Amino acid sequence: MFNFDKAYFEKVMYQHLDSNVNFILQVGKYIIDSGGKRVRPYLVLKFSKIIKNKNEEKDYILAAALEYLHTASLLHDDVVDGSLLRRGKPTANRIFGNDTTVLTGDYMYANALYLFSIYGDIDMIKNVSQTVKKMAEGQLLELKKIADFDITLQEYYSILEGKTAALFGSCCYVGTALGTDNETLKQKAFEYGLNIGMAFQIVDDLLDYTGKEEKTGKSIMNDLREGKITYPLIAVREKLSTEEKEFIKSVLLNKNPDTEDLIKVKNIVESYGGIEEAKQKAEDFVNKAIESLRVFGDSEDVEELESLAKFIIEREM
Repeated sequence: MFNFDKAYFEKVMYQHLDSNVNFILQVGKYIIDSGGKRVRPYLVLKFSKIIKNKNEEKDYILAAALEYLHTASLLHDDVVDGSLLRRGKPTANRIFGNDTTVLTGDYMYANALYLFSIYGDIDMIKNVSQTVKKMAEGQLLELKKIADFDITLQEYYSILEGKTAALFGSCCYVGTALGTDNETLKQKAFEYGLNIGMAFQIVDDLLDYTGKEEKTGKSIMNDLREGKITYPLIAVREKLSTEEKEFIKSVLLNKNPDTEDLIKVKNIVESYGGIEEAKQKAEDFVNKAIESLRVFGDSEDVEELESLAKFIIEREM
């Protein structure tokens, strides 16, 4: 699925994770070593290859920089959320403590932007800086909307954009910008990334209802446990009875809800079709993403990106 020189990418990523503070390297390597599919660097390298028909060293360096941004956001998110598992392993903050984990995330943000100042250009820096702002805004908005049963769909979408979609978009934008100044191509690449990012996060939220912990590597029903309202619930809110609404609100407000109550909320959402509606919405975003690729013509690389978009809605579902 992810056809790029992953071994060389890993080498570049470790090479540029340079710090005189050993603890930073320790925490950074802990979460990097936990794996992941490396979707974001893949997007950088794939769009660059579509434009230039090859990848150069600086492509890999900027792909690594964007993976640092992603890693930094994971480190911060786990502290904020109090998560226990990440990719099937204890989260970094459980191993190293919150203070060290947050500061390592700060270092990775700074290191990423430093690499862009050397190997990128002002256009890329502007795009990536806007994305970092959106990532922070998305996390803050999500915090503000904890247990807010009346969160709007637009607010939910803004959270998704900050959590996932904006960075996907930037990866595609940077990859394209590495080979061309064409504004239309860069914008279409960004739209592709943004839309697969929205689909990815909706599926991720869906898997909180339907997934299996041993496959997702994360605690199931964790969003509900933390009071987060996601698409499956938003999609069916207006269909709920007053009694059902009040029950769900009480579960969302409970700092330590019973597993039985969480399962009851899950069953209510399923009974009104929330799971199917979430799948359909993810498919809608995927279709938009595929349409954005038309401007890049026909090639094996473009076909790979279409397959990736379709894979997003098929994973573990």
